[in-house]
Amino acid sequence: MSRYIQIVLSRLMLLIVLLLPQLSLAADKVVLQLKWKHQFQFAGYYAAQAQGYFAAEGLDVDIREVNSNLIPLDTVLSGKAQFGISDSSLVLARMQGKKPVVLATIFQHSPLVLLTLKSSGIINPLQLKGKRVMFSRDIDDAVLTAMFTEVGLSPSDYEQVPQSFQDDDLINGNIDAMSAYITNQAFALPQKNIPINIISPANYGIDFYGDMLFVEEHYFKNNQQQVLAFRRAAIKGWHYAINNQEEMVDWIIQNLAPKKSKEHLMNEAKTTARMIQSNIVDLGYFSTNRFIRIADTYKKLKLVDPNSSFSGISYKDYLGEKSDDSKWIQAAVFISALLATLALILWMHNFRLKAKIKDNTNRLEKANQSTTRYLNVINEYINSCVLSLDLRVLRVSTAWCRTLSNPRESFINNKLQNLLFNADDSKIKEMQSTLNSGKEWTGELEFIDSEGNSIWFNISAQLETNYETSLDEITFIAIDVSDHKRIEILSLTDSLTGIANRRHLDSVLLNEIKRMKRNNTSLSLLMLDVDFFKQYNDIYGHQEGDSCLKQLSNVLVQCTQRPADLAARYGGEEFILLLPEADNKGAHTVAELVMKHLTLQNIEHSSSTVAEHVTVSIGIATVQAADIDTAEDIIKIADERLYKAKSMGRNTISSH
Repeated sequence: MSRYIQIVLSRLMLLIVLLLPQLSLAADKVVLQLKWKHQFQFAGYYAAQAQGYFAAEGLDVDIREVNSNLIPLDTVLSGKAQFGISDSSLVLARMQGKKPVVLATIFQHSPLVLLTLKSSGIINPLQLKGKRVMFSRDIDDAVLTAMFTEVGLSPSDYEQVPQSFQDDDLINGNIDAMSAYITNQAFALPQKNIPINIISPANYGIDFYGDMLFVEEHYFKNNQQQVLAFRRAAIKGWHYAINNQEEMVDWIIQNLAPKKSKEHLMNEAKTTARMIQSNIVDLGYFSTNRFIRIADTYKKLKLVDPNSSFSGISYKDYLGEKSDDSKWIQAAVFISALLATLALILWMHNFRLKAKIKDNTNRLEKANQSTTRYLNVINEYINSCVLSLDLRVLRVSTAWCRTLSNPRESFINNKLQNLLFNADDSKIKEMQSTLNSGKEWTGELEFIDSEGNSIWFNISAQLETNYETSLDEITFIAIDVSDHKRIEILSLTDSLTGIANRRHLDSVLLNEIKRMKRNNTSLSLLMLDVDFFKQYNDIYGHQEGDSCLKQLSNVLVQCTQRPADLAARYGGEEFILLLPEADNKGAHTVAELVMKHLTLQNIEHSSSTVAEHVTVSIGIATVQAADIDTAEDIIKIADERLYKAKSMGRNTISSH
């Protein structure tokens, strides 16, 4: 650096030193209103305070926990606090005409879930029909209401119990499910040796933002520089908290004395970090498109007018507007002038060359960060797997290992067929054929986890070249659809017998009639009725009656061995066997087989007048394409023949 530039810089620094005392501004006193009690959920703000980030921005921040008489949104909107923490309900508030402005989204995913006791067997929202569910039916718990709506549960399907925030209500059986934060109760209850199930709205397509930092609109407009300074310090604080979790846990225990153990707070810290996803998404980032999806959900729930808008919710909408905070403007102008002078001097000293080098370096760093971030997303959050052409596993993502609860080593070099619950060779051959033709293959495959459970994946498979090895590989991108599969099975299955229900029968019968007409084949339907079943229930009781129906269902399943055959409970003690492409002779053979197997069960029936054991009457309808037009037609024929079988003395078959 030339002697002249050194002299200019030294005089400029002297000027700054002389003027800074005159420019020093008294720290602005502001209030941050939390949405709950002191815990790691707010660690970023504690870090910003403890590490001096707020002070460096000229801010004196009073961080207040919530109390029973206080609503954070109202507190900020009324001016009793300048900053607040809330969640996606801010979108709803904006659509209702209120004026919150979101500064940063801290939790990329809502930590709100439903908890049930393991012993209840309740693992999905559909099982909450007729159950007691404790949550607040307001804007804060709208994510749960949205999940119920998504799976087809209406408010009349369950009993909503006001939130008491007492875990004992669930433990003592006063309720069947309760809303909770996955960062808190999901840890606390297992620590009390109380096993739980977690029902997450995200698994049903409802993925709201969690904690967000916000201010009131007019306050932001009049104090823009101050608010942006607060945001900078808060984001910096959150980076520190995520990278120094144990240190912040110790600080919280020492300074705030929360009613939680260190172990509890450390678990909360790890779970919070997963909710924040700072290794994938920039801290504070939020998407307008995601706000749109959240707003559409609120409209679907009829919480707001369908024409309402959340316009103005983002602080970015106001950037560039004039602020009335003159002292910050003055400081900014002075500092800008000094920086401009310094920039001119540096430019005189070959700044162009340095800027070019810096620009190229930044571009490379950003490209590397983008690539790394993308790979981290694939590995950590997407179920993916790479196979060789002979279907040996080469690589799997961490998410894949986590979903199937198996270590990575158990997959590497293992054959795909060994990982499946029931390997379907025809489906695997179809996949290979599709991939070899250069097309993408999509379909469902049923994998097996470490405990022998079935895990259903919706697979998208492509053939790609590994440019490092020049070898072709099969890439699997998989979505876990197990919950949807279970819900689908539940919706199509009779809860008592485990065979197809009326809804499933109606769907299959309609398709088989269409196929019969298309291919000009035959279709047989057997309608069965348990003889003297009312008397059976009267003598042996309803519990034994249920057992009888279950045994009969097992017999029907044994007698329908073809893949297309279907056994279904039609209602009460009536059952139907659907036999596609079966003629009258074949249907009669199956009917006789059913009666034979039922006789072998030897289910005692002392009040029967036709046998000492349980029997059935069977009506058979065998039709051709030209014989019927609707499903009701073939059922009517079978029902008439069932009536004839009963009139013939029961325990018999009628096919004409």
